[in-house]
Amino acid sequence: MFGWTKNSRRKKLIEQAVSVQDFERLRSSLWQAQQLSLDDQSRLVRWTRIFILEKHWEGCDGLKVTDEMKQAVASAAGLMVIRYPEWYFDHTTSIVIHPRPYIAKVNPKYQNTGMGGEFSRAGETIYRGPVVLNFQDIVRSSKHNNGGHNLTIHEFAHQLDMINGPKADGIPPLPNHIDEDVWRTAMHAEYETARSMVEEGHHILMDDYGLTEEGEFFAVASELYFQLPNELAQYHPNVFELLKQFYKIDLRKLT
Repeated sequence: MFGWTKNSRRKKLIEQAVSVQDFERLRSSLWQAQQLSLDDQSRLVRWTRIFILEKHWEGCDGLKVTDEMKQAVASAAGLMVIRYPEWYFDHTTSIVIHPRPYIAKVNPKYQNTGMGGEFSRAGETIYRGPVVLNFQDIVRSSKHNNGGHNLTIHEFAHQLDMINGPKADGIPPLPNHIDEDVWRTAMHAEYETARSMVEEGHHILMDDYGLTEEGEFFAVASELYFQLPNELAQYHPNVFELLKQFYKIDLRKLT
């Protein structure tokens, strides 16, 4: 019964017309949207309606979560799966937003997830649980010229990565046309190459955090793929091509 109700609700939201105001809200919350085709913009507007309605939104430290905040998060998450119209991050139960980077204490409920410790965080992802963000970085992510950072894309890349299991290993659920063994081997080789280049003293586009483990490599590379596609294609062409196979959208023309 619940599945039927959810599908019926989604169908109604998808069938609702897209207004001029809908387009304006999308474009103001996501810089990439301004250069997408009208069909893709309409698809993204409809996707965000469903995402916003189905998630539980929670503000921390007195923050009131506004419609604009919801739109900014939903637009970035939706851009990532624009070629997967049935993907709504169904395992993401809620979105928690802090006003700024925060000091996190792990919830005992998640002690076995590896999210331990107490230190400053911009955001985090819990397997089959909430995505935690902060408003300062959400605003920063909405700008193009920000060094390639996008907190929302980073955390939702982990959510994609975790569809296959609780450990973010850098391998999201790949479409049928991709050979997973070939893709995994190629991405691992790029990860090791990037680490070797840094150890040898070379400067690379990928920041150090993306080199700590392969799950972070995928998340940081995903940020660059959507924020600095031209630069990623120039400095890490193989990584760009691997992500293009998965995301199935090429934003190089936008910048």
